[in-house]
Amino acid sequence: MAKQHGISSDASEAPAVGVAQTRSAMYELNRMICRTMMEFKLNPYPFSPFDAVSRAGKIPVANWLRSLLKEGLTPVTFGDVSLTPAGFKVLSGDVIMLDLSKILAPERAVFALDVDGVYEENTRVIVPELSPSKIRRMAVPGGDDATGGMRLKLDVAAKIASGGTRVCFVSGYRRNEFSKALRGMDFYGTVVRS
Repeated sequence: MAKQHGISSDASEAPAVGVAQTRSAMYELNRMICRTMMEFKLNPYPFSPFDAVSRAGKIPVANWLRSLLKEGLTPVTFGDVSLTPAGFKVLSGDVIMLDLSKILAPERAVFALDVDGVYEENTRVIVPELSPSKIRRMAVPGGDDATGGMRLKLDVAAKIASGGTRVCFVSGYRRNEFSKALRGMDFYGTVVRS
């Protein structure tokens, strides 16, 4: 949606209808993920990344998120479209994930994909486990995504995993596998760890 309206991680002019449609699609995807999480009793607490930014002057973001977790809620955020002085740009969920991992140092970070995980080059064979050093050597194109596609996801995963977090790439369409990844269980997909 973002790409067809010329919206990317670089700020630029964009038509109002494109911004509205892109944001609507992002919020709809978030609703779908939260509905699935509720089916598995994971108690999602969806929030726009801008909600976290607005907390910065009042409660540190880490404390706010930990308070939600303490109440039995699972904070869930997503990429969004931001207005900057230079125009609109996509605030990538991948970059948000990296920022949050630096703040919280979580046990695991789960990327929900539209494929089953990371594939071996030119095949449909899933790579079950990767290390940050292996990712850095991989030749992965940026892809069709408005913010860098799988290349960005892998770069972010390598940085997160280097900090000690288990990173999971799993299909968002496979509800049971997605639930297993969220719970720290073995799942069909790709794990990145140091």
